[in-house]
Amino acid sequence: MTSPGDAAPVKPPPSFAPGAPIVVPKTRYPDEVESSNSLNSNLADSSIIQSPTVPFSPEPPSRSASPISRVSTSTPRLSRSSLGSPLGGPLDGANDIRSLIIRAFSPTIAVYASDDTDELVRQKGFKDGFWELIRPFGENIPGKVVIRDSVGSSRGWEDYGVRFAELPTTGQPPKAAGGAPESPLAQIEEILERQLDSADEPLGGLFRPNDIPSGNLPPTSPFYKLFLRRLLSSSTATPHETFGHPVACVIAISSRNTSPLESLRQLYADTSQGSRRPPPWMHPEYLRYYVLIHDEDRDDITESTRLYDQMKRHFGLHCHLLRLRSNQCVVTDDDSVQVPPCEWLSPSEDLSRMGETQTLVDLGTEAQYLFESDVTAIKTFVRELVAQSVIPYMENRVSVWNDQVASRRRGLSGRFMSMSRRWAGFGAGTRSTFIGSGSGSASGNYDTTQGFYQPDTPEALLRKMADFAFMLRDWKLSSSTYELLRSDFNNDKAWKYHAGAHEMCGVSMLLNPLAATAKTKLESIDQMFDISCYSYLTRCSDAPNALRSLALGSELLKSRGGSAVESAAKWAMRVMDLGLVGSIGQILFMERVSACYASKTGAGPAKWGARRRKAGMWSILAADSWMRMGKATLASICLEEADRLYAEVLESEGTFPLPEMQNFVDNLKRAVKVEYLESRGIDTTDEAATASQLGTEETSEKLDHRHRRNKSLIGGVAAPETGPLGHARANSDDNDTRDDDFE
Repeated sequence: MTSPGDAAPVKPPPSFAPGAPIVVPKTRYPDEVESSNSLNSNLADSSIIQSPTVPFSPEPPSRSASPISRVSTSTPRLSRSSLGSPLGGPLDGANDIRSLIIRAFSPTIAVYASDDTDELVRQKGFKDGFWELIRPFGENIPGKVVIRDSVGSSRGWEDYGVRFAELPTTGQPPKAAGGAPESPLAQIEEILERQLDSADEPLGGLFRPNDIPSGNLPPTSPFYKLFLRRLLSSSTATPHETFGHPVACVIAISSRNTSPLESLRQLYADTSQGSRRPPPWMHPEYLRYYVLIHDEDRDDITESTRLYDQMKRHFGLHCHLLRLRSNQCVVTDDDSVQVPPCEWLSPSEDLSRMGETQTLVDLGTEAQYLFESDVTAIKTFVRELVAQSVIPYMENRVSVWNDQVASRRRGLSGRFMSMSRRWAGFGAGTRSTFIGSGSGSASGNYDTTQGFYQPDTPEALLRKMADFAFMLRDWKLSSSTYELLRSDFNNDKAWKYHAGAHEMCGVSMLLNPLAATAKTKLESIDQMFDISCYSYLTRCSDAPNALRSLALGSELLKSRGGSAVESAAKWAMRVMDLGLVGSIGQILFMERVSACYASKTGAGPAKWGARRRKAGMWSILAADSWMRMGKATLASICLEEADRLYAEVLESEGTFPLPEMQNFVDNLKRAVKVEYLESRGIDTTDEAATASQLGTEETSEKLDHRHRRNKSLIGGVAAPETGPLGHARANSDDNDTRDDDFE
């Protein structure tokens, strides 16, 4: 051991001592508050904390405390910080996950710019051209976006956004998985590992709110938010759903172009019949929006205005004049504004940018800046594009398809024709070449050889209409349309379409605030997710979409509350049982199971029907798993959450002695403290000195016995001291009856 004069000040370990009562601290120590506030002020102006992709490893705040040899039992624990998470952005309210899911399904707008336009933007420091410049500004449209639903009522949304995507070269439908690149699930696990390693400091880099949110519910882990965000961003454009299909395409030229009108016509021809035409399973009709970029530093605005007027006469009102400076902006400029980070990155993009960001950080050039005038002009352009062109176009398409296609299917004549196609073969689709292909198709519109419906068939149009309604947040119309399609896809044996329709029908019903929450309705929703998962996995071998379906179902059922919470926990456990996630994902879903049970509210003063002990058990299992990975800080956070849950059990149910489980928790707490000391470079081989540093009295059997006698029943099942997760999880379901007896 070093002498007090030689030892550097070290932050004491978390105050989890064997034999100590499981309590939640009500206040924070003055020196800890000072350190946290200091760290908060230092990070407030940091560009790193604003990016969800930058590894974040803050240095621990220094403490003017005594050396290690003087640490006593009054040392503070690793308490929750009031900082926002660098992974999840600013901490939001209780509906943050629901809002994240809604924003994940936003309209996709393709971007196709001329060479002169991309060259102008590259001079500003954006190597990928015009698409990279405007992409971050589409994720959150400034102001309120008003959308009209199918019955004519309007509602304003303040969190609406779109996804700008580079228009790809013409490709074919996705091939079999044999030659596919690395799985998105493996990439997501790698992202979590990198973020976990970058956050592996004594403070963890993982910040939780100091105060529990409304309703005493546990906060959502920023690691889980990152996981869910990357999972929802991993889907590419596929035939069976149209969320990734472009709703519109921005065609851009600059004022440097010598033949602007001819260039616009050529760009349009490329998107319709040339190298950028859509694949055969994508509808070729979508909105074209024409943009003229004026160079404020070098070109004449009079000439650009005259050209812009010509564009409106030739191409209609879907045009915009965007005035940008071609000079590159640096941080030292007076009117410089930092470019916001992209929230919705695919897993491959995130991994690529992690490597690039590390290089840029080493060079000190990690941030991109724009002139304030450029930022204002881009925001105005994006809002005008979305509010005045894209939203009205989507509303019009939904109205037309609803009148011309869906109404016929819902009416009596539509039902008769559907029955005749199914049983007698009358009224089959016009594409008679598909009939007799041996597929057993009922309608004849499903191409079994290529695995998709042609984009002009009724089934494809109805799926596109349902997706448009979903993106317009008209969940009543979308759920009824998905429900209309389920039997058609089943009859045609279009299994991926079949799985997707069940998945999105259940999601739409859960997002619809007016939908009934009756038990029968929940049973039908559970059946939809069950069928969706089975079809994705068994019939399509599509693990990412199966995971997405179960994760969406679990989170939205949890947000419903009441009896839906039990189903939410069931689907989260199904994810772990099926092995759809890696080791880190398994722990994150353990935390989600705990959060599901913790959100179950009890009735009456005794809180009958609550699931606090189950929630505490899963939080303990998550802590044990974090410790097995050597992440003491994350384990301590889970233990703190278990403290709070068990304290509520004590208030409502009294005490229930279970020494084996208490001994397991005590050993886990001690392991957290030892791991913490070792992470600080402290030698823990000397047990006596370590016990003194931990502030414990492990030899006092009398105090230990008296403490155990006053402890509560934890989880309803005695976990062994070694803590095998498989054994504990196997007994969790057997514990249901015992839980119900007390709850």
